[in-house]
This record gives sequence, C-alpha cells and structure tokens, in this order.
Amino acid sequence: MKMKQIVRLSVLILALFAIVANLSLLQVLFCNMTAPKLKLDESFSWRNGKYERVFYGDSDAQFIDLYIPSDTVSPRLFVLVHGGGFVANDAQSRQAQFMYRFFRDRGFACASVNYRLADEAPFPGACDDVHNAVVFLSQNAQKYGYDASNIAIWGESAGGYLATREALTETDAPITTLVSYYGCYELAVMGAQFEQQGISRFIRTVSSFWTAGKLNGYSSCEEFWMRKAYKDWTDEDRNAASVLAIAERGPANRSLDVMLVHGTADITVPMQQSVNLAEALRAFYGSEHVNFITVENCIHADDRLYSDEILTTVESFLHSR
Repeated sequence: MKMKQIVRLSVLILALFAIVANLSLLQVLFCNMTAPKLKLDESFSWRNGKYERVFYGDSDAQFIDLYIPSDTVSPRLFVLVHGGGFVANDAQSRQAQFMYRFFRDRGFACASVNYRLADEAPFPGACDDVHNAVVFLSQNAQKYGYDASNIAIWGESAGGYLATREALTETDAPITTLVSYYGCYELAVMGAQFEQQGISRFIRTVSSFWTAGKLNGYSSCEEFWMRKAYKDWTDEDRNAASVLAIAERGPANRSLDVMLVHGTADITVPMQQSVNLAEALRAFYGSEHVNFITVENCIHADDRLYSDEILTTVESFLHSR
C-alpha cells in the first residue's frame, strides 16, 4: 500500500472515530434534555408513623428530619444525606423525599440529615456535620425507638461524597451498609475525566446553571467549598478532599457492604468516579461486598433512579445485609 493510501485510510479511520464519539456525545446531551420526571406526592401528611425534627448542633442548619414507622418494632435506621454540590438543597430535597417516602413505608426508620452548606461552613464542615448527626442518632436510638446497631447510610451526588466518607471513616457508630448514588469521590480530577469523555467545560457550565449566584465568585461548587481555586490546591488539599484516597489507603471501618449507582449520561459527576471507587473498595472489602450498578441513559439526579423498580433493588440489597 502506497504512503498516500495509508494516509487517506488513517484519516478515514480517525474521521469514523470522531463521528462515533460525536454521536455518543449527542446521545448523552439528548438524554440530559429529555429525561422524564416522576410524580412526587405533594402531600407531607403521613399516617403510618411519627415525624420529628431534631437538632444535633448549634446551627439552624444542623437538624435531622426523623421518620419512625409505627407498624415496625425497633425499625432499622437508614440515614439519608441530600446532595446539591455542597451549596444547595436541604433534608427535604426532591431526592431525599423519594427515598424517605419509599423506605419509611417499608419499615425503615429514615433520618434525613441537614448540614451546613458551603456559604456557612467550608470544608470539612459538612463532613463533620454528617459525622455528628450519625453519632447523635446512634446515641439516641432508645429515645426515638429505632435500631441503630446496623446502620445503613445513603447519599446522592455531594451527599454521596459525604455518606461515603462517613461510612468509610466511622468508628463511633456501627455503619454496616452504604448506598451511594452518582457520588463525587475525587474532586480535583472531575474536570479532566470529563475532558477525556469529550464533555467540554462549556457543556458542564451550561448544565450547572442552577449554581448561578451560589458560588461567591468561584468557578465550581468544590472550589467554593474548599475556598480555593483548583489551580491553587496543594497535594495536601487534594488528598484531604479525596474520598478515593481514603478507600485506597484502607478505610477505618473494616466491615462494610456497598452499593454504588451511576447513570451513564451523567454530565455533572463523571461515572469514572464511581468506577474508580468501586475498584478500590473491592480491593479492600472483596468483590462480594461491593455492588456497582450502571443505569443506561440516566442523567445526574435522574428521577428514574428513584423508580419503584430501582428502589426495590436497593431495598433487597439492604435486607440481604
């Protein structure tokens, strides 16, 4: 084959790769524009148990919305940690409501944790809050009437980061089961991972329009939370903020069952974050203790991840542990 033909063939192959890559990107963008919504019950009334808001700290943000079903004796405690990029949302976020409404009706005591956001407390404030909330719940189990000997914890997005960090490092309370939805685990490399996927900074900026006015001049939620632009992060900063680093070093919690869930069309948190964490946790806990579920064409915080079908899978996982 002549050199000219080789060059033409090489160009053709590269062009085909580019077309396939663009089609993949177009599919991801299409999924983000057309993701369906589930109906969320607008009523906050609940007749099958008791609700109480309890405070675990001095800040007005440090509270727990606690739901105890009345038809279950000493129900298992399920701690829920909302997301919102460390800058938004609360214990009554859409995702938290999907979770506690499903699981309280299936016999779990659901504790939706509120924590200080970045504008009130920089890193590691929210981490400390989740830890203190879990310890409070563990110490007050008899008072409120639930079983805290086998705590399960769930979080989504930034809440997935917080819940996972707490599950891996907790030694003062018996967290035995972790469920993390589309969590971020190594903050400093998310941009690079997206670039590798062909998802540009422009696309990510457009998709994060909801953070407008919440970042106090920083270019990302994580930078605001750390109070430092990425370019100024030291190795110490990167390590301190990395949940993946905790997993790779060896978690303090030596026994844990894990379920990670991530949608393949997520352009807010790279799915590679969950891939890398699953690999590290399997190396430490064993493959039989780490379930990693990818959900095709689901976007970040996709309502379909809270369908009865998916949540029943989570419920089965919890009951098996």
